[in-house]
Amino acid sequence: MKSIPKIAAVVAVAGAAVLASVLPGSADVAAQSPSVGAVRVESPATLEARGAAVKVSVTVVCTPGQYAYVGIELVQRSGGAIARGGDSANIQSCTGQAQTVVLDALAYEEPFRKGVTWARGYLNTSGQPSTLYDEREIEIVR
Repeated sequence: MKSIPKIAAVVAVAGAAVLASVLPGSADVAAQSPSVGAVRVESPATLEARGAAVKVSVTVVCTPGQYAYVGIELVQRSGGAIARGGDSANIQSCTGQAQTVVLDALAYEEPFRKGVTWARGYLNTSGQPSTLYDEREIEIVR
């Protein structure tokens, strides 16, 4: 019975080697294929109305002719509290090229302030079965 774990380990290593040899070829095909979707939260963002909102640019790419829904969520430590906010918009017709959407993330309770915030951008497209995300720290400036 002790040989079964050894056999399983050998099979796992062999499988990983085969997968590694196939991936570079697949990556070349993926690079040549049109992108189904991508989302990127841009930095810096701009503080608006004394912290009541933050203007955030989000760059998206989606398959031509599809429609999409793009959104942003922000979370920032604001003194002893947490500032949160978000916004979303529809893209009526994707172009297949990078499109910039400017969103105004409205503060829900606490105001935002100048400095670092956590941003989560998301993109839903009519041809993508799952939501795409971009999460990162961005800078808020005045």
